[in-house]
Amino acid sequence: METESRRVRMTKKLIRTAMIELMQEKPFSAITIKELCIRADINRTTFYKHYTDQKAVLSEIEAELVSRTMDYMKDVSRDAATIDFIEAFLKYVRTNSDLFKVLFCSGGEHEKMMLSYMQNVLKQLRPNLPEYGSRKQEKYVLSFLMYGSFHVLLTWIEQDFDLPEKEVAQLIYTMCDSISTGMAE
Repeated sequence: METESRRVRMTKKLIRTAMIELMQEKPFSAITIKELCIRADINRTTFYKHYTDQKAVLSEIEAELVSRTMDYMKDVSRDAATIDFIEAFLKYVRTNSDLFKVLFCSGGEHEKMMLSYMQNVLKQLRPNLPEYGSRKQEKYVLSFLMYGSFHVLLTWIEQDFDLPEKEVAQLIYTMCDSISTGMAE
């Protein structure tokens, strides 16, 4: 039974790797099952044994990315509002730059995936974030902080990491802190 499980994991990894490689070459919407199968060196039956379509593969890549991100971040200070935490996350992004570039920097192609990734990360971090404003206001403030921070991240990736992690972390922290301080007044 273990052999079958290992084989399934390997097959799915081949398919996910093929998807990422193809996404480096063309938009996700232009990738066909046939191309995925050829690149992964599998037949269509094998593909459909594991996935329903290309979106299912992309969803699994996203879930794996969220899981790996949270595993990496668990050893960092649990206070998500610290510069060290932000800097550690930025180091993780730079270390996995090829994956983040192909998934998030495709000219709007993957905006839905970016939003889903952000929501999943926020869900994991939420217990460690300070409260902002009233209960009703908080979701708006968190949304603004997350989307703003995420777009700083995207700009940094698109600019090929032109600033050091520490400087970008300080920038994000300062902007978020200014907003949250303003909310407390």
